[in-house]
Amino acid sequence: MPLILAIVMVVLIGAGVGGYFLFTSDDSADTASDRPANAIPRLWEAPSPVSEREGQDENGLRSMWFNNDDVIFGDGGGVRAFNRKTGKKQWTVKTPKGAGEVCAMSKEPSDDGVGAVVFDAGGDDCSFLSVVDTDTGRTLWSKNLKGGGSTEDSPQMVVNSKVVAVAIGDTYAGFTITGGAKVWELTARGHDCTTTVGLSPQYRAVGSDCSDAKPKKQLALQDLEYSGIHSTVSGEGRAVGQILSDRPLTIRMSAAANTIDADGSLSTFTKDGELDETFKLEGELKDLSLKPRDTFVDEDEQVLVSGYGSGGMAALDLKTGKLLWKKSASAPAALDTDGLIALTDAPATGAHGQDPVLVSIGLRDGKEKVLGTVYDPKHALGSPELMSLAWDGHTNTLFLQGEGISGDKSSIQAFKAPVS
Repeated sequence: MPLILAIVMVVLIGAGVGGYFLFTSDDSADTASDRPANAIPRLWEAPSPVSEREGQDENGLRSMWFNNDDVIFGDGGGVRAFNRKTGKKQWTVKTPKGAGEVCAMSKEPSDDGVGAVVFDAGGDDCSFLSVVDTDTGRTLWSKNLKGGGSTEDSPQMVVNSKVVAVAIGDTYAGFTITGGAKVWELTARGHDCTTTVGLSPQYRAVGSDCSDAKPKKQLALQDLEYSGIHSTVSGEGRAVGQILSDRPLTIRMSAAANTIDADGSLSTFTKDGELDETFKLEGELKDLSLKPRDTFVDEDEQVLVSGYGSGGMAALDLKTGKLLWKKSASAPAALDTDGLIALTDAPATGAHGQDPVLVSIGLRDGKEKVLGTVYDPKHALGSPELMSLAWDGHTNTLFLQGEGISGDKSSIQAFKAPVS
């Protein structure tokens, strides 16, 4: 008769430490024959209330940040930090006075541990900016950028060592890290201009088409942090969509001039800000998702990895514009020294068909090395492409956030992989 392991729950009651943390699951189904030999153990699990803001293409709530000890993420409970080893909640970012639920987070904090969070300023207008210390959760400063025009549902905000740059509503500006003083504000080149903007921690890309300015069409690139790129490409009339990478500078743009829907081409730029390669997103490339959350670029290998098709991923050679490999039922988590860290569905056959597998993948050859099976005794983890993934390469820990396949309550879970 198999040994029945009890649920171990720790209830933390008191100011600032609400909820429960599930350190082990109901392992009643965990028998010697059921548990794979390469099982990656779960360190802890904590509730993660679902928010309607999750999964947005721009800066939604699918970011995960790291400080020295914690993993930080946003959900229906706000932006919170949990100890990476124990799952104990450390802090929650305070909601600014007059603000509502948290809308979005910057994709990453700065190297100095500063992140940007946007709250609802009322009326589903995601424009209340807070800048926070990721070590303590303390708010450094806040600004309500709510304008008089249309509401903002896809705010852009990036952070580097010097500024917090935002594209929120009618505000395109940079603010100092320490006090929030405005250091630059983007204005149109003329009175009759169509302007599109992309931001990254290091760069600002502005596409403009103005009937009353010279040149009429222009792409302006500016380094936001150092005295690097500060160049213009005259006659470039393609609209700017998103900056996908700083090294090399890689921008998703429209396929042609006079088109605002910037999803038709991908361009890379040299270190001097000159146009390098451009690939139209057609044929096989049309199925690349190129969402900031699932796109990774390796400068040395000159390879871009992104979500692909329905629940898969693919690698693109940034020198030739050709796909190097494609994989189904998988999702990228991070770039690491071993290559691409990814989560993939196991084959549908066999005892462990529902348990996803953690792998490292060669960027150019697509060869997989299995790191282990992300083991859940109930086999209830969701599909990789439906979860938020983060990888801590220093401790070989995988973090998953999302709902289970049976519609279980959303949670965040930590799995400790073996040292390769």
